[in-house]
Amino acid sequence: MKKLSIITILLLFLVSINTVVFAEESIKPQEAETGILQSTPKPFSKLAIVPYINSTEETKGYIQEIIDSKYTEQYSSKNFQLIPLVEVQTALNNAGYDVSNKELPDKDVLASVAKKTNADYVIAMEISQLITTKHMSMFQLKVVTKAKLHYKLYNIEQDKVISFQTTGISENKTVFGDVGYKDPITKALTQAMEEANVKIMNNL
Repeated sequence: MKKLSIITILLLFLVSINTVVFAEESIKPQEAETGILQSTPKPFSKLAIVPYINSTEETKGYIQEIIDSKYTEQYSSKNFQLIPLVEVQTALNNAGYDVSNKELPDKDVLASVAKKTNADYVIAMEISQLITTKHMSMFQLKVVTKAKLHYKLYNIEQDKVISFQTTGISENKTVFGDVGYKDPITKALTQAMEEANVKIMNNL
């Protein structure tokens, strides 16, 4: 009886050791994987986004809504830290930038904003063209919008400005009834901004 008890205890001991070893081997790969993910996080890029300029004659209220929802949306993620607008505006004012001229800031102003706000990059945008035309035929009514945007991206590390333009075009057709302007304008601006965001992301 005593011999049987000893054997039972030994068997239980061996089973418990194997269970612990197996558990440790199961956990280690997960810990290693987690360690790799946590040891190489993508660093934050600090972005200062200059309020956009609309130098066109198209000033409908919904244009601001379209721009506001798309201009900064791309950078509202965990990979970016947006400099508060108040700080950006203060830096622009200190640099002597006059928005009433309807011109994008030059390199000196962008560099000053970057230094004052401690930003890695400064982004500025101008709606340089927004043309909407209505075309009528016997059986169809069509509204076409063409948008052109001008961007500047300043990189403080390289002390360099990248300047580029993007375009968007959209049309709204109908056979019966009237055609609205908001939809083609929204699509044209969105198309141009999405193209610009790709270019900016490739240079960050």
